[in-house]
Amino acid sequence: MQNRINIKSLLIGATMGSVIMLVIAAATTDSPHYGRFQLAMTDNYIFKIDTMTGQVWKSLTSNPSSAIMSANVGANVDK
Repeated sequence: MQNRINIKSLLIGATMGSVIMLVIAAATTDSPHYGRFQLAMTDNYIFKIDTMTGQVWKSLTSNPSSAIMSANVGANVDK
């Protein structure tokens, strides 16, 4: 007995599988700006690191500067 493949069903299934895979991949892709700024602390210092450009801000923990506390918007930060 010979098994025959239904080409129409095969194409519909492959198309649906591909579309579902692309939709799931698009929905789970993170924004490139997620987690861009990181904070690191020691006993005396706070470091704010821009992981995209490598820029680092340093401040004392006892009296944080306005550069550490402010939101970064400007020429080097994408909106």
